[in-house]
Amino acid sequence: MTENSFPVYLHGGGARPGTFQAFVQAARPDAARPVVFLYLAGSEDELPETHATFQLDEQTFHAIGVSAASPVDAAVLRAVQPSGIFIAGGPTPLYQEALCADMSWLDYARESRIPLGGTSAGAAVLPRQAIVGGWQVRRADRLTQMLYQGAGEGLDELEVRPGLGVVSFSVDVHASQWGTLSRLLHAVDTGAVAEGWAIDENTFLIVENGQMRVSGWGQVYHVRKGRRLDVAI
Repeated sequence: MTENSFPVYLHGGGARPGTFQAFVQAARPDAARPVVFLYLAGSEDELPETHATFQLDEQTFHAIGVSAASPVDAAVLRAVQPSGIFIAGGPTPLYQEALCADMSWLDYARESRIPLGGTSAGAAVLPRQAIVGGWQVRRADRLTQMLYQGAGEGLDELEVRPGLGVVSFSVDVHASQWGTLSRLLHAVDTGAVAEGWAIDENTFLIVENGQMRVSGWGQVYHVRKGRRLDVAI
């Protein structure tokens, strides 16, 4: 895994409110230093529900809309001085386009050593190699279905793009609920990614000081390729 000077919170999706307290408590928000929430511009109508899910009010929750045309402004982060940064869920390909082209905004997290996290798409783009979608996998000249089409993120074929590089392993989300553990298995088996973790909904995989731990109500699944396909649960 990539060593960081800040803790990383990878959330598998879902909206069970108590799950997010692991991140909120680590960030220790107060009136002077809010948690910054990065969301896809155009989805502002989801913010009131998100406030309730995180159990934060507007004074301790600073929302910033992002897009490929309007990426995160590192100067804004330094002006706000957040105690933590969390990336929302949504269309994973669009979050990758919005957050990964210019990654200078990550400098604030590194400099201040604050917790950085993401749920669903937000977790998927944090690795070095981001699994952004697809419900079919190509083997030789043949496409094979690997999960149901609705979990493809609008993409047909398995697609891996450059991510934020915060962790070295790849991540897939909604593991048990959407069956995306299967996508991670195919991604590793075909060599699209070297290894990865599939995370259930309402579950955090937390990476801190070179160690991993799990928080929440579900499971995480580690997939790596050796002499045979090896799945550790």
